[in-house]
Amino acid sequence: MEFILFGAGDIGIRAYKVLGKNHVSYFADNKKYGTEIYGKKVLSFEEMVQRAEKYQILITSDKYVDVLEEQLQNAGVNNYLIFNRRYNNEMKKVLPQYNYLYNTKYMDYTDILLNYKIHKYRRIGIYGINEYIGSLLLELAIQSVLDNVVAIIDPDIQEGFVHGIPVMGLNDVRSCIDCLLVNKKRVESGIREEAENEDFVMIDMYDIDKFVFYNRHPELEQFRSIHKGERAFILGNGPSLAVSDLETLKKNHEICFGLNKIHKIYGLTEWRPDYICMSDARVINACENELDEITAESVVFMADRFFYSDKVRFRSDNVQYVHLKSESFYPNLPGFSGDITESVYWGGSVAYDLTLQIAAYMGFEEIYLLGMDHYNVGSVVDPRNHFSSDYFSDEEKAIYEGVAADFDSMNLAYQKAETYSRKHGFRIYNATRGGRLEAFERVDFDGLFQKNMGGV
Repeated sequence: MEFILFGAGDIGIRAYKVLGKNHVSYFADNKKYGTEIYGKKVLSFEEMVQRAEKYQILITSDKYVDVLEEQLQNAGVNNYLIFNRRYNNEMKKVLPQYNYLYNTKYMDYTDILLNYKIHKYRRIGIYGINEYIGSLLLELAIQSVLDNVVAIIDPDIQEGFVHGIPVMGLNDVRSCIDCLLVNKKRVESGIREEAENEDFVMIDMYDIDKFVFYNRHPELEQFRSIHKGERAFILGNGPSLAVSDLETLKKNHEICFGLNKIHKIYGLTEWRPDYICMSDARVINACENELDEITAESVVFMADRFFYSDKVRFRSDNVQYVHLKSESFYPNLPGFSGDITESVYWGGSVAYDLTLQIAAYMGFEEIYLLGMDHYNVGSVVDPRNHFSSDYFSDEEKAIYEGVAADFDSMNLAYQKAETYSRKHGFRIYNATRGGRLEAFERVDFDGLFQKNMGGV
């Protein structure tokens, strides 16, 4: 892609240095035409218009950008882009970003497009018209693939042009594009579900955590399909959780997942879970001094942000860290991870955040929930909400008194898990005695063991 820089002042020179001499063929200016800058001829406006079909015009001005835009439009030139001070001083605000360990990581368009090998695609659609579109188009031009962009799609705008590129509906282009660049943040769009089964590749410009190396946990590959075709029980910590049920699980050698402070029941039973999952900061902080007891007989899966925490540093051979992707919650979320080595998705509860996604990765064919009462009396730390009246310490009760569980998020997440399980060949059942969780088909816990008992 070769550029004509329209504006031969300081911004034009800055753009020249950014783009490099091999990408800039000419400058153009309403006053300085006929001169040269860095060996490049400065064209008059008329000379630039004559070359508009062969070159990409880039407005390089701060003060006069509106005037230059109007001048081009009046001349019938719409395939221009803009480079101004914002590109240098404020670009960080519009770059794809990802919050990790309470720090914001940015990735510029150059890197993200290169990482996704944008040059592979010959017919590109862009989804989303927003304040960032110009910067994205500019980078595509710099990488010499702007000519491959055939359409811009936006649900709120169905016609017209953006910088010379036609605006169309998804239905108009879905059969003729091989790549769709999603230029809207997840909270702004439902395109990921709408285009889930399309033939084209969908690239999320904001999914940059894929390129943050320390988010990956290849060591978790050891758990892939290790329980293929088996069944598992996920034990919630609700008041319906009974010691007698745990003894039944132990007697029948069932594979079990415990959640958060399940160790609070250890004094009443010899049963122990095979796996424990923790994602709640308050729980993990409170359990730091009990790590040895918790990990003695169980593998513990924990959100990896706690590995790097200044307050909590669990180091044990039996602790496995998983990257928990926390995103703004809205109807198209959460995702359900098919590969826990990359990440799992937040869904409002540890049962969803880690456990269900890990269990699916392990290959379980049937997953049963027990003790998942799914209701709150008072706040989350009210003793009536758990199997133990001392589940939370006095300090925790003081901190979290009045905090309510986010049942809307949890219900939505469980519905997503149910849909995912049916689609991917495993089932999730609710064996809880009572409670309010209705996202999954209910089964009678005792009935699951009748055959076994009959054979004794």
